[in-house]
Amino acid sequence: MLIRSLLLAAGLAATLASGASAQHFGGHVELRDVDRDGDLKVIAGSAEISGRIGEDLAVFGGSIVIDAQVEGDIRVAGGNVTVAGNVGGDAEIAGGSVELTVDIGDSAEFAGGYVEYSGTIGGSLDSAAGVLEIAEGSVVTGPADMAGQSITLRGHFLDTVEILAQDVVISGRIDGDVEIEAERLTIEPGAVISGRLEYFGPSEPDISPDATLANGFEYTYRLIELDWDGDQFSDIDFDFDIVPPAEFFAVSGVAFSLLLGLLALVMMPKGVTRLSAKFRKHPLLAPLIGLFLLPMGWIMLMTAGTVLLFISVVGIVLIPFWWVFGIFLLLLAYPLGAIAVGDCIFNRAGKSNPGLGMRLLGMTVVLILSAALWILPPLAVIASLILSWIGLGSWMLAAFGRKDDNGGSPVATSADTSV
Repeated sequence: MLIRSLLLAAGLAATLASGASAQHFGGHVELRDVDRDGDLKVIAGSAEISGRIGEDLAVFGGSIVIDAQVEGDIRVAGGNVTVAGNVGGDAEIAGGSVELTVDIGDSAEFAGGYVEYSGTIGGSLDSAAGVLEIAEGSVVTGPADMAGQSITLRGHFLDTVEILAQDVVISGRIDGDVEIEAERLTIEPGAVISGRLEYFGPSEPDISPDATLANGFEYTYRLIELDWDGDQFSDIDFDFDIVPPAEFFAVSGVAFSLLLGLLALVMMPKGVTRLSAKFRKHPLLAPLIGLFLLPMGWIMLMTAGTVLLFISVVGIVLIPFWWVFGIFLLLLAYPLGAIAVGDCIFNRAGKSNPGLGMRLLGMTVVLILSAALWILPPLAVIASLILSWIGLGSWMLAAFGRKDDNGGSPVATSADTSV
């Protein structure tokens, strides 16, 4: 009954943390013919999604393929991103390679190494990409502000256009004013610019005689030098906020901590047994020791070790490894604290060896409950700190304390007291 109650509590906490949206996590998530009225969030190594989402869609992963009708906003970030269909609200899409064939009702923000767009944008367009191509037949209703290395515009822009790039090619139609700062500007045959054209660059623009400019071939040109050292982007202010939701960090933290805790349970079972017994016997002393060690004691330890290694000629090369070890100590303290607390909850009889499965279950439940507290971030931070204090303090008691209280098991040897 106790185990069932805790698992139900963990599930309830995870549900509360997710809000009203449906969430899917995994290595590969495949959602075909979705028909959902609410939000949908997906975090995966790869994801394939099709169907209808009545509100917002957020997808974060490595490889993402979407062919859906999204009635709200869409946020997508991944390595390779392909999006088709239509979006009723705003679109924020970023990736290494981004291919979009989607109609967007409101504003759009694109970022990536390579971005190719085809469709209609009902609002403004902000884009920062290495290579950006707006395909023929595309329509951008609102103002467009674009930056990148190579920008090619073959679509129809109904409002003003501002571009900062190394190479700019225009073969489509622009009804509003155009301001371009670039190394090279090429206006191809068939291009139409109805508004005022201002160009800033190191050389005259290459304008085809078959292009159409307002007032004949009248335009403003100003000679400037561009060194492309990054300073030219200082005044660009794109409001990209394509970041994973809090659930992403909570799930990632739980997964990483579970991995570290599982390694400790498998590789040093006697050391973990002694650590849990120390916390059971000293439930107040252990976190107090951890409170001192994080961060003051840790800083003192890392500084002293660095100094000792530095004064020895051979030890200098070991300093990076020493700091990696120190960071590993900090990361391992959190799952060790979850193991100790979980052992007290699930191993109420105080058995010296309740089994790997029981300890793994206890650690998992405690980590999930701790992550679910991110619905109230201050509580989550406090819980994480307390678990880390418990883990590190119990670890120090197990390593350097008396060796006669290991939960009733035979006294552990020195080789078993380190985790």
